Amino acid sequence: MNISDGYVNYLKDRFYETLCLFEEKNEGLPRYIESFSYELYGLQYLVEDTVTVITLLNILEHFYDDSLAPKPDIKVIRGEVFRCISLINRMFKVGETT
Repeated sequence: MNISDGYVNYLKDRFYETLCLFEEKNEGLPRYIESFSYELYGLQYLVEDTVTVITLLNILEHFYDDSLAPKPDIKVIRGEVFRCISLINRMFKVGETT
């Protein structure tokens, strides 16, 4: 199945929003991550690169644990968010010409 560029950008924006919510110490962060996890889980049935989707889900699961921690390490979280965005770019070959 072909995933639209708009949806790819939406996924990247969702990961970036996770970082923003961590930085704001937003109380709704755990619920946001749960909702995003449900959505991302379904992606594995739409793409060939299920390994990357599982990696993204595992990182989100760790973000959930971090969201419950009294002092999450924002520097590590920031690095992982940008890693997720990079994984999405590679999974959907963003920036490559055909």
